[in-house]
Amino acid sequence: MAQKPGKTTIHDIARVLGINASTVSRALHDNPAVSQKTRLLVQDKAQEMNYRPNHMAAALRRGRSNILGVIVPAIDRAFFASVIRGIEEEADTAGFRVMVCQSYDTSPREHQMVNVLQQLRADGIMISTAKDSAKDPEFYRKLIDSGTTLQFFDHVPPGLDVPSVVIDDFLGAYEATKQLIDSGRKKIVHLHGPLHISIYEERYKGYLAAMTEAGLSVPEEYLVEISDHFDSGKEAFLKLWNSSHRPDAIFSASDYSATGSMKMALSLGVKVPEELALVGFANEPFTELLTPTLSSVDQRTSLMGKMVARRIIAAINGEALEGEKRLVLEPGVVVRESS
Repeated sequence: MAQKPGKTTIHDIARVLGINASTVSRALHDNPAVSQKTRLLVQDKAQEMNYRPNHMAAALRRGRSNILGVIVPAIDRAFFASVIRGIEEEADTAGFRVMVCQSYDTSPREHQMVNVLQQLRADGIMISTAKDSAKDPEFYRKLIDSGTTLQFFDHVPPGLDVPSVVIDDFLGAYEATKQLIDSGRKKIVHLHGPLHISIYEERYKGYLAAMTEAGLSVPEEYLVEISDHFDSGKEAFLKLWNSSHRPDAIFSASDYSATGSMKMALSLGVKVPEELALVGFANEPFTELLTPTLSSVDQRTSLMGKMVARRIIAAINGEALEGEKRLVLEPGVVVRESS
């Protein structure tokens, strides 16, 4: 009777070939103590019988799985896809494999994924936390206290001193706003995300710092909370353009809402950048494909991924962490046609 796929053991192969299970094990690991003829015989039979090694058992024996876990809010966002690519490139070089999980931007799902990765004996876990992570900081405290090797990136649990790699959101927003000011804009609106989330709070502070430094006023109407999608930008622009505080520029904490604003402006015949300049944040790939192209803050996503992986692998290997526990990467403003 044919073996079920994935159910064959080294004992089954040994019985069919009439040899010891220990010889099968050594042959499957290319141990030179076993003759090449026997190694080829065993490996061919293992393939024929659909043998699959038990990586979990091997990980338990070795005390290491060579698996790294990554948890992100969504893998279909260009930001996270680029970070993951950087992680994988660095991990592959060091002999690790990467398992990617999505939290769908909710803490309960994120906690589930942490538990799954722990059950799979992942050597370390890299996390960009969900937007509601502030609701349950105790979960992360317990996780750290348990000895789990962790690296956080982009969005970090608030109030915790944890190993992390982040972008300087304050500096990115400051430089983006300053670029608009230097180009002659004075009535600059800021479309911001929920300010209880650290990345949006820092971008908001960077915007305010640049405006204050330039001696420019910030009416209440110039601070508009948006969600991270195109429609919120469209709605925000319509409200602003019909108000008594019509802006001459928009700095958005998101490329999506910046794009929504620009599309709505163009549909109403507003000239970009002559009448309205715009800068977004994240440097999503689509920003180069728009007409006009959209200026944006680049978040060094590939470098972020590489540094996150490099630091967690160093921690797994018991090596001292290079630099500060919190590594802050410097962003850059990519100036395009919209500003």
